[in-house]
Amino acid sequence: MTAELIDCAPKLKVIMRAGAGVDNVDVSHATARKILVLNCPGVNNNAVAELAIGFLFSLMREIPRATAGMKANLWEKKDLVGGEVSGRTIGVLGYGAIGSLVGKAGNVLGMNVIAYDPMADKIKSQYPYVKSWANSPDGIFSEADVVTLHMPLMDSTKNSIGAAQFAKMKKGSYFINCARGGIVDESALLEALNNGTIAGAALDVFAQEPTPPDYPLVKHPKVICAPHIGAATKEAQHKVGLAAAKYLIDFYKEGKAPSAVNKV
Repeated sequence: MTAELIDCAPKLKVIMRAGAGVDNVDVSHATARKILVLNCPGVNNNAVAELAIGFLFSLMREIPRATAGMKANLWEKKDLVGGEVSGRTIGVLGYGAIGSLVGKAGNVLGMNVIAYDPMADKIKSQYPYVKSWANSPDGIFSEADVVTLHMPLMDSTKNSIGAAQFAKMKKGSYFINCARGGIVDESALLEALNNGTIAGAALDVFAQEPTPPDYPLVKHPKVICAPHIGAATKEAQHKVGLAAAKYLIDFYKEGKAPSAVNKV
């Protein structure tokens, strides 16, 4: 929802985002036009968290490669010696509604959970199983065997994960991004994969979507990826549709807008 598109609708009163992130809505322009922007936070949390955990297993056990090899009539059993998640350290960047679910799952799987969140002082008491809280994202990268990203895309986080962070990662570690592509410097991630700093990456989101043909990260042998399907479950889509309808009905019938992301 760009400023140009918004201006095509002179009678527009409300923009409803059927999901949590509003980085694809020009909120500033909508506010200037006195258009209310609503979202549906918390509805897709489980779907995204489960995809992140699915990526974790896929990376550690090379499931996509094993499947592709079998379909190509290969029997690569000796080459497919993976690792177990139990006993590894998972670093969660952003311990909100989604990140906390990933951390909880990691804990149940026997992983050591470390986390970074700018609101850590207010929320850490809720998660006694978290082994440690980093003062900055850099602390997560230096300690974790797997780093999983669950922060929103905003001015303060745009391109905030780059060469300096990847250089701190352990040899043989993994990186997962089910948040937003624009948070990561993709050229730095590509270099970290090429020089062997990290063993692999799993990406559901990219700086440019849809990705162009022959996108280097998509084609990279150490990358498993998906076309931004974090919230693409039947359950999540049903719940977000109901939530969007409810918020709109509440606004038009009662003037309530609890999920508003701007003031008009």
